[in-house]
Amino acid sequence: MQRFLDTPHLAARLRITIAVEMREVLFVEAYLLDSGERLGSYDIRYAYVFQPFELPLTRTQVQAALRQGIGLRIIETDSTLWVFDGLSADDRRKFFTPHLMLAEEGQRIRQFRQRMMSLDSLQPFGWLEGCVLDGLYDMRWVGETNRAEQAIAGHMGQYVNDNGQLIYEDLHGLPSDGRFSGIESTLPIAVIAKLTPDHPLVGQLVSYWNSHLVEEKGILSAETSLTAEGAYTMGYPMAVIASRLGNDQLAQTALRQLLLRRKALTDGRDLYGIVSGSGQKRIMRNWARSYTWYMLGFVRTFMEFQGSRRYAKLAGMEEVSAEFRRMSEIALSRREPGGLWSCFLGEPETGIETSGSAGIAAALALGARAGLLPHATLDAAREAMQALETYLTPDGVLQGVCQHNCGGLQLQRGGYRVLSQMGMGLMAQLYAAVYSEPERGIA
Repeated sequence: MQRFLDTPHLAARLRITIAVEMREVLFVEAYLLDSGERLGSYDIRYAYVFQPFELPLTRTQVQAALRQGIGLRIIETDSTLWVFDGLSADDRRKFFTPHLMLAEEGQRIRQFRQRMMSLDSLQPFGWLEGCVLDGLYDMRWVGETNRAEQAIAGHMGQYVNDNGQLIYEDLHGLPSDGRFSGIESTLPIAVIAKLTPDHPLVGQLVSYWNSHLVEEKGILSAETSLTAEGAYTMGYPMAVIASRLGNDQLAQTALRQLLLRRKALTDGRDLYGIVSGSGQKRIMRNWARSYTWYMLGFVRTFMEFQGSRRYAKLAGMEEVSAEFRRMSEIALSRREPGGLWSCFLGEPETGIETSGSAGIAAALALGARAGLLPHATLDAAREAMQALETYLTPDGVLQGVCQHNCGGLQLQRGGYRVLSQMGMGLMAQLYAAVYSEPERGIA
């Protein structure tokens, strides 16, 4: 410990991690136990399980904390906040315990890769974890095959039991064991299908879609809105499973999911994140993560079928590739100085948003690898990657991510930013697409 305190370029942060989903705003004050002196406060809004929050500390504060200990208290309200405790001193989960992070500056990418290849990057099962799993899978192409597949197995071991059944809570904290809980829950099955096409969950998901998908609307029977997210969380996993199993009907359905979204969610050069079932109300215009879901869904679906002799010439592929090129041109035209994207594209006052930037850049890099975009597009992706490195904490966690969309437009437009392993997953997808060996590619 003293060696760290004597290091000239030391970063110190007090970390806690959310253990129970919350749908409110809380301010949590950290203080020294003996003196009661205030160290600072956490601004926690609409946080989800496994999300870390941190408080920067000075050297003096670190020394005082080591002598006195630290307490936490919620201020201005009598609400409750649940954070993880010591987790039985399990070394694999120590990232989620309350801890004092001490790290030297200058090794952020190495730390990022290490953090990704562990349970530290774990997210709630669904779209959040799906982004991470895709990132882990892609990291196989940059010399991390064994570590990546071990990490994937470790992650899935948290949610899938020995009988191949799901054991998890949905994004509202409700038990959802043995079933899928909507469009947001299906993305992780893409990686499972890539590694183990005969896994029980693959067949279960196909049955789920057959029973619940309203195909002419592109939504599940319990849903009322069409989302850009579905291009990535539903269309792309459909393509993965169809190409692995030779399911012609599912392959056609996957392409229709994309083309329905093109028709409903685009208006000239604008992309909307959500449109009501009736089509009368569209919101989240040009939100960066809508571009991420839309572009990743299109390019990954195209790549799945492009690499399949059976579906490379499937009707609709030309439309999908043309739309991806169109949207890529729009995204590139709306980059901010420095190579990243604002939370709402074309609205720099909403501030740089790192997860959407990582996702857009990853889609561009994948498009270049797949031959859909000029190879020079990789230069823009590399520029984004280099810019994103500056948003990593010294121990490799991505900062600058807008919170998930439970707080509505006000939260998205207000400049609030968090740490996020989901964002790290998108950044890992970008990293792999930029730095993979050209002859190997991404598949």
